[in-house]
Amino acid sequence: MLVGVVNIPIIKYSVEWWNTLHQPATLKLTEKPSMPTEMWVPLLLSILGLYLLFGWLACLRMKTEILVREQRTRWVKDMIMAGGR
Repeated sequence: MLVGVVNIPIIKYSVEWWNTLHQPATLKLTEKPSMPTEMWVPLLLSILGLYLLFGWLACLRMKTEILVREQRTRWVKDMIMAGGR
């Protein structure tokens, strides 16, 4: 894992140094994006939507895991009998 973490800056700067092989970065934190606004706004909204979906699915999975682990307890049985979510 440590090798992978060290490798990230090397990959980033190699793309910038040898830009004949790769296109330059499209989104930068310090500069204006090189793509039109009509393209990067939907891109950022899609990224936000993906993070929200991931968070929701992680919470749903956590809830399911808690119910599976606690399936023999009284509160889970009461919840099932009541038809609760």
